[in-house]
Amino acid sequence: MRANESPAETLSFVVLGEPTPEGSTRAYYIKSLDRTVTTHQNKKGLQAWRNRVATEAQRALEGRDWRCDNCSAYTISVDFILSRPPSVPEHKRIHPTVKPDIDKLVRAINDALTGILFVDDCQVVNMFVSKDYCDDRRSGAYIVVNRYVNQAEKVRKGRKKAEPPALEEPPCDDPRD
Repeated sequence: MRANESPAETLSFVVLGEPTPEGSTRAYYIKSLDRTVTTHQNKKGLQAWRNRVATEAQRALEGRDWRCDNCSAYTISVDFILSRPPSVPEHKRIHPTVKPDIDKLVRAINDALTGILFVDDCQVVNMFVSKDYCDDRRSGAYIVVNRYVNQAEKVRKGRKKAEPPALEEPPCDDPRD
């Protein structure tokens, strides 16, 4: 967003639990059946995670007047906190540089929030994402969504009116002379 632009609305919420990435989708054609089959990797865990994200977003909306429309732009900030595996001591790996991929984690969040906080995830214009191990926080996703008005006031240019031709007036005699 632009530096001087402030959000119209801000919503923050936490989804506790181990973040689950959006799995890879594979499609292949079975010639004998004359059909295309699509498979999803990680489907069971993903659906439960998406439902949890959607539920927490709806819970955060309770009693609020959040505007979900086609005309708004959104920014999302997500901190993914992952639990450190017991086999990896803190001095061996400071940051989680292994799976799950950060882009797949983000896709799962965007898909879960579509239809709740925004109409389509193509309206998300900026994302701030991090993933880290939990040292002082519980594992989960810490999410902040900002909604921005995506329309500016139309500046109307006034029509230039043609000035009437200047009439030559005779010089005025000043009575004080």
